[in-house]
Amino acid sequence: MRCTALLLWLAALHAFGKTCVECHEDGAKKSWALSKHGVIFQLEAGRERRRAPDCAGCHRVEATTPTVPHYGKKASREHAREAAQDSCRACHSPRYTTGQNAAAQRGIEIGLMKRREAAALLASARKETSGPELARIEALYVALEGNLRDLRLGLAHQSPDYQWWLGQAALDGSLLRIKGALGEARRTRALAASGK
Repeated sequence: MRCTALLLWLAALHAFGKTCVECHEDGAKKSWALSKHGVIFQLEAGRERRRAPDCAGCHRVEATTPTVPHYGKKASREHAREAAQDSCRACHSPRYTTGQNAAAQRGIEIGLMKRREAAALLASARKETSGPELARIEALYVALEGNLRDLRLGLAHQSPDYQWWLGQAALDGSLLRIKGALGEARRTRALAASGK
């Protein structure tokens, strides 16, 4: 029943001239385009028979399992993750999808660890500084949240660029910039206190 609802919804979007990428023009489209699926899909454009799925091909699982936000209950997230793997298993072996999911979970945990470290630095900055220095650190933290979103997209789409350069490496860079900005604020404050 829900699959029928998704197909009707997709047909309605198509009838109105809308596609998935019209709302997800940002990272979602780009991370998929840079993934193996996206590259193969582009190479096979115009062919009658294609191997790689488009957006609807992978996201059809959402018709039967509602998307659970990353801050939702752990059991609900695990159920949604398992349902998403069902979509992958339509083409890939269970061993492969289980391995990819495990690697993605490790990648997310590393990203969340970096966010926790950045959040602790931000909390310190909020106690120690104010004005433009604090605004700069808060802006850097917002950028780090964007890096974490890109990491999630990269892991979900199996997009190396989004997993690494726009994900993990960018998270490292944002974390280092937050550390640097807080260190600079502390040095400035210490110099002002010493009268130099």
